[in-house]
Amino acid sequence: MKKKYLLSDHKKREPVTRISMSLPTRLLVEFDKSMLKSGYTDRSKALQTAIHSFVNDYDWNTGEKEFGAGAIIIVYDNHVYNQDEKSIQVQHEYQDVIGATTHLHLQGDNCLETIMVRGEIRKIKELTKYLSENRGIKSLKLHFVTTF
Repeated sequence: MKKKYLLSDHKKREPVTRISMSLPTRLLVEFDKSMLKSGYTDRSKALQTAIHSFVNDYDWNTGEKEFGAGAIIIVYDNHVYNQDEKSIQVQHEYQDVIGATTHLHLQGDNCLETIMVRGEIRKIKELTKYLSENRGIKSLKLHFVTTF
């Protein structure tokens, strides 16, 4: 007879530590509203996600970690940015941290590009800075996560 495996059978659970915390009532009410609107039904899981985000921001801003991953999301005017030449040049110069790119045509001359990155945080910051200096970029955001 073939044994059926559940996903949890293959993945070991990390030990957890139970904590207690004090929060102002208003903050907890707002957190619970945001948690439910975001699709979370478990307060512990929502707090874990928020704490991960806090740690990621700290790591990104302080340089505590050397390596990470993320996505650079850019909205630009294709006629001003001259995307074809500049994007290809940048991708070749930073191919050690760029894993993939996607391009989406929006309305008018606007385009959305997502550049998925992984590797040295220093290089990812350098790439993000280089991209942000180009004319025609209307919005540039980096969503960064440490790989722990």
